[in-house]
Amino acid sequence: MENSPSVLDLKVRYYQDSTPADVPCREEHFIRREFRMKLPVDQTALVLVDLWNTHFIDSWIERAGRVTREAIVPAIEMSRKAGLPVIHAPSPEVARQFPQSSRNPAAPVPERGGADWPPPAFRSREGEYQAYHGPRSQPPGIGLHWDPISDDLTISPAVRVHDEDIVITSGAELHEVLAERSVLHLVYAGFATNWCVLGRDYGIRAMARYGYNIVFLRDCTAGVEFPDTLDGLFVTEIAVREIEQQFGFSASNEDFFESCRKVSERNNS
Repeated sequence: MENSPSVLDLKVRYYQDSTPADVPCREEHFIRREFRMKLPVDQTALVLVDLWNTHFIDSWIERAGRVTREAIVPAIEMSRKAGLPVIHAPSPEVARQFPQSSRNPAAPVPERGGADWPPPAFRSREGEYQAYHGPRSQPPGIGLHWDPISDDLTISPAVRVHDEDIVITSGAELHEVLAERSVLHLVYAGFATNWCVLGRDYGIRAMARYGYNIVFLRDCTAGVEFPDTLDGLFVTEIAVREIEQQFGFSASNEDFFESCRKVSERNNS
């Protein structure tokens, strides 16, 4: 027993969109369920998505800043104590600011289906295709509030990137790092729940398609809300439900910290 591998014994939650055989399979009968999941520490990593220092939505970055300081930084500290590798996925332009990113194995660049399709001018919405600019490029456009270069976009000052940490620029690179280290289980934290945490190529949807087991720290995030959802943070809640229903599981900081604490105590005994 002394040489058995360290394990995070974690209570996880999921949203079950099916019912027992004796209950009609109807939406009103869907429920959340919990169970204990054992994650071998040597096969598990903490992935931090887009922990930025600035953003064009003032109210959101204020909320995200509080979550970073009060929930994510303690989660990082507990992960380190338990021996989990910490992987920063802060977007390509930010990742390249850190020397740790140059230590990663060269990852293949995924092809875009066809080299010339859609046509480059269409992809960039130039010339005859200007009418198809996306929502953020329609008037008034976010450029009034957002220039990542001049705004000195980087990782939040509350988060310290250690020399032994991993910094990745893309989902393909993350996959290569995980394969190199034989990691199967990804504990996710970061921003924004409904945008980058789900949608980035290093986010939960993409890494679930690779086949990794996903556990999301639901206290360590904030979604971008709308005026009529802000008070109840309903967009964030729906994004968490999407993760729990389709892509993996969620866990509270309380349970994650307790699991990490037990591993740390065992390692130091």
